[in-house]
Amino acid sequence: MATLTKHKKEQPVLWMADCYDLAKRFPNPHTWLMLLEPLENTDQDLNPFHIWLWMEIWKAAQDQEECA
Repeated sequence: MATLTKHKKEQPVLWMADCYDLAKRFPNPHTWLMLLEPLENTDQDLNPFHIWLWMEIWKAAQDQEECA
């Protein structure tokens, strides 16, 4: 049970790390956001928090490129 709980807690961190690696490949923020939009046209709008989080991940990935 403890391993399952630990795994669930690690999933968001691993997801953000994957997003960060992907964001490094896309210097254009519009391309980056288009990649994250759902493929299906749904009536639901994208969550503003998710858009903010994605852009923060993208900005962090771009900042690292400048520092290197």
